[in-house]
Amino acid sequence: MNLSQLKGFALAAQTESITQAARLAFISQPAMSKLIQQLEEELGVTLFDRVGRTIKLSQNGQLFLSYVSTALDELQQGIDAVTSKAKHPTQPIRLLIEVASSFIPEMVRRIQSQFPETPVQLTQRIATISEPHQFDFTISTREPLKEDIAIPLINEEIFVGSAGVQINSPYINPTDLKDMPVIGMGLHSPLRDTIDNYFAQYGITLNYQYEADDPATLRELLLSNAGIGFIPATTWQSTGKKMHLARLIPNPPFRTIYLTENKATETNLNRVVANILVQLFVEQRKNSLKV
Repeated sequence: MNLSQLKGFALAAQTESITQAARLAFISQPAMSKLIQQLEEELGVTLFDRVGRTIKLSQNGQLFLSYVSTALDELQQGIDAVTSKAKHPTQPIRLLIEVASSFIPEMVRRIQSQFPETPVQLTQRIATISEPHQFDFTISTREPLKEDIAIPLINEEIFVGSAGVQINSPYINPTDLKDMPVIGMGLHSPLRDTIDNYFAQYGITLNYQYEADDPATLRELLLSNAGIGFIPATTWQSTGKKMHLARLIPNPPFRTIYLTENKATETNLNRVVANILVQLFVEQRKNSLKV
């Protein structure tokens, strides 16, 4: 059994004509008849019932076609996936990263390892509502719209942390933090919104002493013991390992990070990129901080 036989069978099933199938395959009618005959002999079943000058799929033929069609479609997708790099070498992969900035170097390394000739355009900031449509992928905590192609990458707990002795117990109540100096992200950043909404449930306004729009700056301030901060268990694990951590009780805060793909730019190459990003988060989730 070979690919020519399977393609010939599929064409004959679609056209219900050996002559038409031969024409579409650019071979002679006798050659197409021989392909079908050889396939039937190899399978040991009749695939077509001959009705005058036309052919109809037999019961076995209908069953076999369902598998052949799927196999041929998947084969074509595989061909497209491995050849898309050569067909579109300069089409960039456009990423919008609103959270998980500490993973950016590894994201870029993995994508470029898979597609070394494809440029990666990366934007790290909070986008307006319409801006994500300008990118192939968005990594964000914003709730996806119903029409979006979105995957939840992780649902991570957010701990309280300090480099000094402010946090000296593995568990802490939200009310214990209201007078402590807090280092946090600037207003309306995703992590800041998550934290402020959590404490608003308890009627608590935190005492922010330092605010930074750059997560890397914030992490350095936390490690300098300038105050307490809030440490996402997966995406801030490298910082959290150097700090004293506590779980907020009785109901700790969590945030979900989503990977959203732009429908308008969906390609086989982007499908591979999506798998790369999902796999990275799956691996990092195994190293999440624990209290």
